[in-house]
Amino acid sequence: MRKAKIIRTRQVVSPLLTLLAAVALSGVTTVHASDSTDKTPAVNESVQSSATSQQGQAAATDRKAGTLSDDDLEKLIDRSDATPTQDILKMKDGVPSDQQEAWLTVAKRVADQDLSTSHREQVILYNETKIVVPAPKAAAPSAESDASNQASNASAQNPSSAASSAAASSSSSSAAASSSSQSKPEAAPAKNEAASAAATPAPVTDNRYVSVTDKNAVLYADLNGTKKQEGAAVYQRTFKSQAKYQKDGVTYLALYDANQTLQGYMNQASIKVAAGAGGVWTNASGYASLTKPGQDVYGNLDTKQVIKKSDDVLDNTYFISGAYHHLDGQVYYSLYDSHNNWLGYMAGSGFETVNSAEGAWAAASGYAKVVDKNYAIYNSFKFDATGSTDHYYQQYFKKVGQYHHVNGAVYYSVFDLFGHWLGYVNSAAVQNVTIANPEGTWQADDRYVTVTDNRATLYSDFNWTKKQAATDVMLQTFKSTGKYHNLNGLTYLSLYDKDGNWRGYINQQSITAGVSDGGAWLPANAYTTFTAANVNAYADFNQQKVATSGAGLVNQTVNISGQYHAFGGVVYYSIYDVRGKWLGYVDASQVKTTSSAAGLWLPHDGYLTTTQSGQMIYTNLDSFAGGRTTTANYQRTFRIMGEYKHYNGATYYSLYDGNGNWMGYLNSALGSESKEAQGVWMNYNANVLITASNAALYSSFFNMTRDTSSLYGGVYQVSGKYSHVNGTTYYSLYDGNRWLGYLASWATTPYMDYYDWTKPSQSKPYPDVNMYPNLSIEVDIAKQRVYIKNGSTNLYTMYASTGIDNSTPRGHFAIQTERGYSFYNANEGMGARYWTSFLDHGVYLFHSVPTDANGNYIVSQAKMLGKQPGSHGCVRLTIPDAQWINAHIKVGTPVYIY
Repeated sequence: MRKAKIIRTRQVVSPLLTLLAAVALSGVTTVHASDSTDKTPAVNESVQSSATSQQGQAAATDRKAGTLSDDDLEKLIDRSDATPTQDILKMKDGVPSDQQEAWLTVAKRVADQDLSTSHREQVILYNETKIVVPAPKAAAPSAESDASNQASNASAQNPSSAASSAAASSSSSSAAASSSSQSKPEAAPAKNEAASAAATPAPVTDNRYVSVTDKNAVLYADLNGTKKQEGAAVYQRTFKSQAKYQKDGVTYLALYDANQTLQGYMNQASIKVAAGAGGVWTNASGYASLTKPGQDVYGNLDTKQVIKKSDDVLDNTYFISGAYHHLDGQVYYSLYDSHNNWLGYMAGSGFETVNSAEGAWAAASGYAKVVDKNYAIYNSFKFDATGSTDHYYQQYFKKVGQYHHVNGAVYYSVFDLFGHWLGYVNSAAVQNVTIANPEGTWQADDRYVTVTDNRATLYSDFNWTKKQAATDVMLQTFKSTGKYHNLNGLTYLSLYDKDGNWRGYINQQSITAGVSDGGAWLPANAYTTFTAANVNAYADFNQQKVATSGAGLVNQTVNISGQYHAFGGVVYYSIYDVRGKWLGYVDASQVKTTSSAAGLWLPHDGYLTTTQSGQMIYTNLDSFAGGRTTTANYQRTFRIMGEYKHYNGATYYSLYDGNGNWMGYLNSALGSESKEAQGVWMNYNANVLITASNAALYSSFFNMTRDTSSLYGGVYQVSGKYSHVNGTTYYSLYDGNRWLGYLASWATTPYMDYYDWTKPSQSKPYPDVNMYPNLSIEVDIAKQRVYIKNGSTNLYTMYASTGIDNSTPRGHFAIQTERGYSFYNANEGMGARYWTSFLDHGVYLFHSVPTDANGNYIVSQAKMLGKQPGSHGCVRLTIPDAQWINAHIKVGTPVYIY
């Protein structure tokens, strides 16, 4: 029975199939087919009809329930063992046992095609049978052979009816006669016929379908080499070859289109013989989305048998597994589903070709409710899950498109109800629902609202088309005229600006409603200082009613506790004074703000003389941290370089000393201001002794009139003083009622009934003895003064009290080595401190005012200092003066007493 099936698998009108039949009946293992066609036996009508019927039905049935198509069986032919003289066709693994006979049929067809083009011996290895078909002889085939081949090809390619099959199986002589009756003028070259008639070869009738398989093929207009088309213009096209010509050792085919119009001549080596008008199978891949209704699906490309319409499988996606470039000019694709079931052939114009398995995008709209928790949500069709329907169970998706995947599933492209794309979800996870008004029903609204969420968006519709980012309208106030309670559970407001322009829809959670056209109150915490009298604070947002006039606000720092971004576009600050009194709304564009309660820095140039002691000079006007006090800077004058009108109501000056060093902030009430650098005049009444002979006297600051050389040693009256910013105090000096000028205080010493023996005699520093190589000490007994000199220049003057009854020796002496901290003379009942010997090695001394037996200074004796003699021969000095001589005057320093 199996051998009988071999005979019925394909037509047996060719020499090869005759040989197969013989092999099947005889059981031989190696057969050589005849190279002559006149031995072809007649085939009875039933066998012919059976083969024709099988060809017509092959494409429609080759994919049922896992059955392999002819295309698939051809792919399972192994040609890897070919030799230079033989084509060897072997069966690959993967051919089902019940389709091996069908494979042999396909192998026969392939061998037939290869034999006609390569002219090499064909060897088919089928199970244990070796079938050898030798290459044809070089002689031109007879008309009878051509007729037989023509009948064979015609029957194989277009088995449309039993009648045509019977005609094809008629005797070889009648086939030859039919072949010879073909129209000869069409087979001859149409160009230059008269000129080349002698050289034009005689045509041999051909009747085959051929496909161009050479990418560089040339289609000639004639047999003289005139090119008509080449390359891509003819590659993969299918023609009907109706005649063959031998010229210069090359076989040329006369090619006709579907309308039986001659297209030209082509080298037979550039083509491959096809089984029918569909052409040869060519490799093609990809996916076909059946998005067009009313398209035909064919089961056979020769008969154009329609087996179904695309409407039956509309929107589905199929694998493309090969293509046929049909004689009619269209390309037909062989389509399979994901289960390897063959759908049929479809023209490429009948579907949409895509490169990925999900197929073509298709429109989808409306809403779907998640009813299954167990599906993934993908962000691409690589099926990388980014979410799960479990998270959205019983919620709604908005559909914006769909894909009919080749795997058979439909995937929706979905958004959530807030306009965020989620990905692709299997349609099995959702249930489509109809919602009439997902955005909600319009409801009237009449509020002024301020945008307070910079993450929000203004939408132009409820498809969530972005109109404007909230960052562009942040803190702006709009009029809400209506609202919608959306399916997503949120309320959206319809906003208009002050010019009546619609601005879009916004989530109500992104705004703050106001109570008036001022918009929402928004928190603020800042300060401003009013510097102009024309800036008013208003009681409304239309600036119609003044709450506090600018005259009442100027030079005042107030607290900004809130702000309003009014509907009219103006920003207002709500201001309060230090007592918590509301002052009104002020246009924010009219003031500057600061985070400090000190207010804004204001320019101020002048001089301040401190008039109160014990007050803090601050370094920070918010924390009121301080670094200095006015105790150490009492009655000093500083430069004012700016001021602050503090929120607490005080004015603070920023102060600098005469060297440009910043001192800090001082309340202006703790000093007196002047426009001049000497500061303010201060009352001061005292008598002073002029102790410098070369100090300047000024008639004004600084206009020197003379020096103190003529006033040196005299006592004069002071009636007032100035503490200059340069750090010097200047006395206003009088001689009785005659004003002498301004004199630096360092050139004087207070004149009293007694001198302060606890302090240095002068306010200036003691001289540095290392700087004066000619240092000496002079004692003026008459004036009761000691002079520290360098040569003839007096460096420092000290009050002194010398010996009573001229007991202090006069003459030239020198400082001796003896010196000490203190002594006590019991015979005299007194002692002293800081003693230094200048005569008789500890007898005549410079020392302090005297002390008693307990070490206490004797005040009555101390008051004689600078006034009169009081010692027993030594030179008494103030305590600091005696200490300085004891510590700094070197041994050998000359002493002159007169």
